[in-house]
Amino acid sequence: MEKPEGMVGQFIFSISEFAEMNGITTETLRYYDRIGLLKPIVKKKSGWRYYTIRQYEKIRTIIELRKAGMSIKEVQAYFDNRNLQKSIRMIEKLQKDLQRRIDEEIQMNRELLEKIKFLHSLEDLTPCGTIFEKDFPARYMVTLDVTSVNREEHAMEYTKLTSILKTRIPILASDRVGIYSDEKILYPSAGFVKAYPMLLVDPGDADSEYVIQIPPGRYVCMYYSDGLLQKYHPSFDKVREYLEEHHLTISGHILQTYKVDVTLTNESEEVVIELQVPVKKNRQPEVTLPRLPGRYPLQA
Repeated sequence: MEKPEGMVGQFIFSISEFAEMNGITTETLRYYDRIGLLKPIVKKKSGWRYYTIRQYEKIRTIIELRKAGMSIKEVQAYFDNRNLQKSIRMIEKLQKDLQRRIDEEIQMNRELLEKIKFLHSLEDLTPCGTIFEKDFPARYMVTLDVTSVNREEHAMEYTKLTSILKTRIPILASDRVGIYSDEKILYPSAGFVKAYPMLLVDPGDADSEYVIQIPPGRYVCMYYSDGLLQKYHPSFDKVREYLEEHHLTISGHILQTYKVDVTLTNESEEVVIELQVPVKKNRQPEVTLPRLPGRYPLQA
């Protein structure tokens, strides 16, 4: 390509040559020209742009600052009234921002590994409809203590709950989404039973003001499919019969959590919910249990 008059030499480059030698596109160079970040040494009326090798250091600095994570505005500020102390401050800030992103990615990796571990545990899931007893340690949940009576209210509460969590991917591939209610969930009803949406969490997942401890204890559990949270399922009859046969009394709030949900499958028959009923033997002394607001007390 013919060089502009008065600038003949091997160190003058067209926009395409300069872009190629620096591993960027001509459009990137045109953009830098438009915003005043890096202007060509010559720009002809025809639109042709020419650069000199002396601009190499600036374009490489721009490229490296962008690779390190600086925004265009930050790069422009970097070149504005530069001096050594300003450059030190900006590069130190760049490193701290990078370290924060690295820490976030490491935490994301930990969360994904936990989710993969959980997903593999689903391969050995107890068959749906099988009743079993399990001792749970103390667990924690976040709840806003607001009842929901339909799926829309239910979803709205989860939206609010996830917004207060510190984890980045709390819902995907987890068994933490659920509700707690009283024993009315175990009896046939036409619609949804009033319940409290909640998310099971680790203590550090949210500010302590939102975290409530679920007491440790024994639970009668069952997985079931083709069902919904807050709604009676025919398999619950078996749970009531089991409680009666084994002389067990409900001793707290009943939990329902998704084991396999819509974050994992579009097939409704693959959705699995776990029912957890806290129990005690009838011969144990009666315990006064806290009531759910607006609900009937649990019956011994």
